[in-house]
Amino acid sequence: MKLESVSYANRDSLSTLLAACPFLRDLTLKLSPSRLPNYKYNGIGTFSVNAIILIPTLKRLHFHWPIVCWPYKVHINTPALEYFHFNGVLNEDFVLEKLPNVVESVVEIVKFLRDVDYAKKVWDFMGQFCNVISMELITNTAETLSYASNRDNIPMFHNLSSLSFSVFHFIEWHAIQLLLHRAPKLQILVVKPLQNYVQYGIRTDGYLKELLTVPECLSSHLTTFHYNQFSGNEYEMEFVRQLLMAAGVLKTMRITVKSALDSEVKLQVHEKLSEYQRSSQSCQIAFD
Repeated sequence: MKLESVSYANRDSLSTLLAACPFLRDLTLKLSPSRLPNYKYNGIGTFSVNAIILIPTLKRLHFHWPIVCWPYKVHINTPALEYFHFNGVLNEDFVLEKLPNVVESVVEIVKFLRDVDYAKKVWDFMGQFCNVISMELITNTAETLSYASNRDNIPMFHNLSSLSFSVFHFIEWHAIQLLLHRAPKLQILVVKPLQNYVQYGIRTDGYLKELLTVPECLSSHLTTFHYNQFSGNEYEMEFVRQLLMAAGVLKTMRITVKSALDSEVKLQVHEKLSEYQRSSQSCQIAFD
């Protein structure tokens, strides 16, 4: 069932509808702010819709809840869920029961807070599907996670083998390091830049710190690394250099360069990367 841009009579309409669908297997919820009860374009209204999703048969859930929809209550109890795409904000009335069968997840936190408590809330949220095999962190998610202060409080992801994350100005590298330490079997790592932070004058000098301890997954499991939209600036080069030094069994590093780069710059990037020392002697660098 797909519910997009649906108008709801009141805040409990959606929950009432879902309660009448006990055998649902696939659900997409995309709330449109303009369809909310009492929504106002030029002021604060009492616009909210609660989502009580208690469906034991549900396998796939796309949950897109805009930041404007608050206050609201969300309770998700879907023990059979295998795919979970979350786009929204975690507030005090957000309850997510354990999802032991989720194997693929996409996490897109749309409200960014430089706050330790909120970072812990997001980590705890992700811990509810700790058996996940493939995970993607979109937009500000990784940056939000980077404000966690204690690695020991971060959940373990024993089955995680593929991780993809968006990077803005490499403050996210701290969060990814935390996650790598909690994902001992990771085999695939993908980086997707959001935009050219150098072009906007953003400095990242303090973020790409050398690894004090190499995560287990980097030294003994990571075999594939892919960097999309590579521009060859000094920060990306340093990031790749660190990874080559740490990844002991890396087989393939695939670099997809930006189409706007001219052939001479591409050649220079290729030559410099080829000169970097590699912990894995069998690692091949491929350029697209």
